[in-house]
Amino acid sequence: MWIRSILHFLLFWTASSFFVDAGAPDSKRFLTTAINKQNPQAPKPTDSLPLPKSNMSPPSEILLVYSDVDGTLVHYPSLDKVQEAPADILRLPPSMTGMQGIISSRTMQLCRSIRKDQSTKFVLVSGMRTHTLLKRLPFLPRADAYCSEAGGRIFYPIEDGNSTDGKAAPCFKSVEFDGATPEDLESYGLVEDLEWRKRMESPSAAGPDGYVGQEIEAFGQEEKSIPAIPVSERTGELWKFAQLLESKNLVLDVKGYSSCFRVNRKHQPADNAAVMELFESLLSGRGGIDLPSTLATSTNLGCIDFYPAHSGKKNCCQYLMDKFPASHLPKRTLKENALFLCDDDNDLEMAMACEHAYLPGISSKSMEELVAQDKSQFTLTEQGEVAGTRATEAALALVLKRLASTLKP
Repeated sequence: MWIRSILHFLLFWTASSFFVDAGAPDSKRFLTTAINKQNPQAPKPTDSLPLPKSNMSPPSEILLVYSDVDGTLVHYPSLDKVQEAPADILRLPPSMTGMQGIISSRTMQLCRSIRKDQSTKFVLVSGMRTHTLLKRLPFLPRADAYCSEAGGRIFYPIEDGNSTDGKAAPCFKSVEFDGATPEDLESYGLVEDLEWRKRMESPSAAGPDGYVGQEIEAFGQEEKSIPAIPVSERTGELWKFAQLLESKNLVLDVKGYSSCFRVNRKHQPADNAAVMELFESLLSGRGGIDLPSTLATSTNLGCIDFYPAHSGKKNCCQYLMDKFPASHLPKRTLKENALFLCDDDNDLEMAMACEHAYLPGISSKSMEELVAQDKSQFTLTEQGEVAGTRATEAALALVLKRLASTLKP
């Protein structure tokens, strides 16, 4: 054990010595070498891309890399810039509000390198609706788990057509991108983690009613899906609280949600002072209505998400840390064995819980203040012209550097 510890230190010291200056040519050469040692065809860093120095101390073994999606891997520039994007940029389908996200081919390649070259689990964890996540899967990196609804639902990829519960799994396939391998473009199915779902369906959590009409087997076959149960008829502490908020004339966003719901400032009646005051009280955490102890909440760009207390991104990520096998590390924690890519308020708890957080950009004032206060916990890769997809690529490159600094059994 002591020999291995010495080797860990020597390797980290050697790697760190190459990164004495962010963006220096030597640092880029080392990163290229680190990425390509095991796979000569792995993506090389862009020559003009400066890489900021990471703030971490010498390494423990990283088992999982978690990533948020919107604002982290996927970016939303103005529509004219979307149209002007180069050929290596993938354009996601426009949303219901007309916004169109983009993700770079290089982002797809680097995420693949995390999973394949470094043999590390890669997980997407987002607050978006499950249906929205499923629609975007062809444009997102392949992952070892996909988490939606602020961590309320977890799905795992399976071979196309193979379902563990006898139900037909929906089929997904990545769109072609620069540098895609045949394996990247293979079809795959999804299966839900039913153990986690059972926890969410507890009467003290979300109950089972929100899942009606939201089964993944019906994705792409909406005409066969069962109509959703109205909020007023749903059981479970989450929906009882939703009913209370509706009785106060707050407008809730529940469409497509099974285990959480959202309250959006833009949806509230601006001419109703009492409702707007109540919303702002809930958003700021000042009160207005007491939140049951069995529920939790997070905020994101003028929206409030409510979900069971044992859900949320951090709890979901810890569950997956315990779920994925790692017999050589019986005592593994987010703080010692996980990295996180993120950008916003609803990522704060998880960002502080993991070993280190990488931010391609900052979407909120509170996140900006936290990064300024604790620079040892965060690395911001947005610098000058390095923004959007290029800042994401820089963050992923630093994650690969961190993974290469650890000797694995």
